Amino acid sequence: MDGERFESRSGPELEATVDRLRTELEGVRTAMRTRAVIEQAKGVLVERLGCGPEQAFAELVRRSQDENRKLVQIAADLVAAAAPPPAGREAPVEPPVGDAAESPVGGEAESPVGGGAGAPVPSGAEDEAALAARFHLAAAALATVTGPDEIAEHLHRTALGPLGAQALVLAVREPDGALRLVGAHGVTARRRSQWQRIPPHLRLPLTEAVRTGRPVWVIDRQEFAARYPERTDDLVPGTTVCALPLQAGGRLLGVLKIGWAARRDPAPAVAAHLAALADLAADTLLRLPGPPPSAASSAPPPDVLDPAGAPWFRAVLDGLLDPVLLLRTVRDRDGKVTDLRVEHANATTVDLAGRSAAELRGRRLTELYPGMVASGTFERLRTAAADGTPYRGEAERYVETVAGSARASAMTVQAAPLQDGLLLTWRAHDERDRRIAQLAQTGRLARVGTWEWHPGERRITCSDGVPQLFGAPTGTVGLDPRAALDAVVPADRDAVRAAARALLDGRTAVTADFAVRAADGQRNLRALGEAARADDGRLLALSGVVQDVTPWRRAEQALSDTRDRLADQRRRTEDEQRAVRALQQALMHAPAGRPVPGFDTAARYLPAERERKVGGDWYELLDLPDGTVLLAVGDVSGHGLPAATAMSQLRYALRGIAYDGTPPGQLLDRLDRMLCHQRADHIAAVTVARLDPRTGHVAWARAGQLPPVLIHAGTARTLDPPPGLVLGVTPRAHRPTAELRLAPGDTLLIHTDGLVERRGTGTDLGTARLLRACTDYRAAPDPAGLLDHLLRRLGGPNPFDDICLLAVRRHDDA
Repeated sequence: MDGERFESRSGPELEATVDRLRTELEGVRTAMRTRAVIEQAKGVLVERLGCGPEQAFAELVRRSQDENRKLVQIAADLVAAAAPPPAGREAPVEPPVGDAAESPVGGEAESPVGGGAGAPVPSGAEDEAALAARFHLAAAALATVTGPDEIAEHLHRTALGPLGAQALVLAVREPDGALRLVGAHGVTARRRSQWQRIPPHLRLPLTEAVRTGRPVWVIDRQEFAARYPERTDDLVPGTTVCALPLQAGGRLLGVLKIGWAARRDPAPAVAAHLAALADLAADTLLRLPGPPPSAASSAPPPDVLDPAGAPWFRAVLDGLLDPVLLLRTVRDRDGKVTDLRVEHANATTVDLAGRSAAELRGRRLTELYPGMVASGTFERLRTAAADGTPYRGEAERYVETVAGSARASAMTVQAAPLQDGLLLTWRAHDERDRRIAQLAQTGRLARVGTWEWHPGERRITCSDGVPQLFGAPTGTVGLDPRAALDAVVPADRDAVRAAARALLDGRTAVTADFAVRAADGQRNLRALGEAARADDGRLLALSGVVQDVTPWRRAEQALSDTRDRLADQRRRTEDEQRAVRALQQALMHAPAGRPVPGFDTAARYLPAERERKVGGDWYELLDLPDGTVLLAVGDVSGHGLPAATAMSQLRYALRGIAYDGTPPGQLLDRLDRMLCHQRADHIAAVTVARLDPRTGHVAWARAGQLPPVLIHAGTARTLDPPPGLVLGVTPRAHRPTAELRLAPGDTLLIHTDGLVERRGTGTDLGTARLLRACTDYRAAPDPAGLLDHLLRRLGGPNPFDDICLLAVRRHDDA
C-alpha cells in the first residue's frame, strides 16, 4: 500500500511538494532571524502609543503597506531610533606572540583608516539611521546561527552587503598567536583551503589587527603592495580591505576581514558601524557551543582532534615545570588496549632513569618502566586509558633498574584522558629537598629567618635574608654581633643586651622585641632564642629565629588609630542623634492648634530601623484663621542633623505661607521657589491639604509625594494624583490643586513613601497592600487605631526609610 501511495505521488507532484516544503522551511528560518527585531519594534510602539501588542503589530503592518517596504525594515528603523547600536569595544592589552611583535613598515603606528598615496574620496555619507537599522537586523539574524559560516553569511546579507562588501572571513587566534580560519562568505573553497592557518609572523592586515588591537584599512591594491611587498595574493578579494579585531569577554578572540570590489574610504559613522558589527560577531562566536568549527566543514579542525600534533599544544607543554608525557594507546586486533606509547614528552622531562624527552618518544611504557608493571601502576593507567577516566595516584616508591643499578624515588603519578590516550605527569618527593623547600617557603611568607652562634665565633650564622633585616648589604653572609647591636634603635639596645645575657646565664628560652633602623624609617623585629648546653653545663650554642613583624606592628597601630577615630565618631554621632531627636520631637510635639471640630485626627512617625539616624519626615496639623485646617506630610532627603534642620525650615515656612489662604498648589510653588533661591543641597516631597471642617471640603496638591488614600464606606482607594514635581529641582514648576469632599464616616490618610516601599519590591505592590489593609480594618472608627493597624500589617518600622502618617476622619453625624 505504501509503495503504491509513493508511486502515485512521484513525478511532478512530488517535486512540487518538495519545493513547497523547501519554501516553507526557508520562510520559517527567515521569520526566526527577523522575529527579535519585530518583537522589539512592537515593544517600542506599545510604549509610545500606549496600546497592546496586537495593535502594535497591526500598526507595523499598516506602515509597511503605506510605505511599500518590508515589515522587518520598518521594525528595524523603529528599533534603531529607540536603541542606537553600542560603540565598539576597546581592545584588551595583550603581549604580542612570537615574531608578531615586529613593528609595521617604517616603524609608524597604523591609522584606523589606513594611509597610502593620496587621500581617497569617501564613498558617500551613510545614513546613520540606516546603519543602525542594519545593525539590529544583523543582531537578530546572528541570534539563530549555529556556526561561523552562518555568522559570515548573515553579516553579509543584513549589514555588509548593503555597504558594497563582496567578501568577508572570520579567523580565531590560537594560543601561539596564529590565526585559524573558521568562517567565510564570498571566498572560494580553494582560497579557504590555502589560508586555513595563518602564522603570527606573517605580515598581513589580519595579523596586524590582532597584534595592535585596532582596525587596519588598506585602501587599494597599490597600498597593499607597498605595505606588504612579500605578499602577491590575499585571502579576501577586493580593492579595499579592512581587518577588525574581534574582542569579547575581556579578551581578543580573533579578527574579521572585509573586502570591497570598489575603492572605499568610509565615513566615521561607517567605521563605528563596522566596529559594532565586529563586536557582535565576537559575542556570537563565544555563544556557539564547543570549539569553533573549521572553515572547510562543520567538523573540528585537525589540531582539536589531535592536539599532540599541534605546535601550539607542544609549546604549552614545554612551558610546564613538571614532566609531561602524551601517551597513545596501543590496541590489539579486537581494539583492546594492551600498552601505551609515548607520543610526545615535554622539554623538562627527565625520568627516574635519567632519560630525556628525546630518548622516551616512540617507546612503550612496558619497555621503559617494567617496575611500573610489577607494581600494578601500569595496569591502572591502562584501565584509565581504556575507560577514558582520570587516574589520581598516591605517593608511591618507584624502583627502576638501569644498567644493572637500581634507582628509587617517591613519586606521585597522575593522568588525565586526552583523545585516544593519556596526558601523564609525575612529581618526585625527595624528603630532604621537600622539607628544605617547605622551610624556605615558610620563612619567605612569614618573614622568618634562623640564626645560630657558637662560643668562640666572631659572627652569627644566619639564613638568607636575616643580615638584610639589620641593614647589611645584599649578599652578606653571617652577621657581626656589634653591627647588629648598632642597627638596633638606642631605646631598645638595653633590652637586647639583657636578653643576650639571660641566654648566656642559663635561661632556656628568651624573647625580645626591638626596632632597627631601615631605609623606610624603622623595622620591628622579634627574636626568639634558646641555649644548648652539654651534660656538664657547658654552653654549646645559642640559636633561634628572628621575625620581621613590621606589618603586624603597623597594622596594630593602624587598628588602634582606627578604634580611636571610630570611638570619637561614635561619640559625635550619638551627640548629633540626641540633638536631632530632641529637635524633631520638639517640632512634632509643638502646639498644633485647637482640635478639629467634627473630625478625629491621628499621626505617627517611625524612624528607619537600620539606618540608626533620624530622617527628615514630618507632618503638620494646624488650624488657620479662616476656619480651615492645614494638613501636610513631608519627606526631606537625607538623614541626621542637616535633614532635621531642613525639615524644620520647610515646616515653619509652610506655616507662614498658609496663613494668607493660599491654595495648596500655589503654596507648594512658593516653597519650591524658596528652596531653589536658597540653593539648598536637598530636595523634599510634600503633600499639602486644606480641610474645611464645616463642609468636609478638601483642596490638596502634591510635590513628588504618593497620593493620599480615601476610605469610604469600608473601601479604600488612592486619589487621582495631580502632577507635581518634588521641591528643590526648578523654580518654574507648576502644581495644580485637586479637590474632594469628605462624606460623614470618610477617612483621609496622607503618608510618606516609607510606609509602602521596601527594597526588592515596587511601590505599586506596597500601595496594593496598603489598600487591602485599610479595607480589612473593622475595629472602632478611630484614626489612631487605624494607623496602628496599618503599621502592624505593613511591617513598621521600615528597615531603611522613615515612616510618617497623618489621618483625619469625619464624624458620622457631621
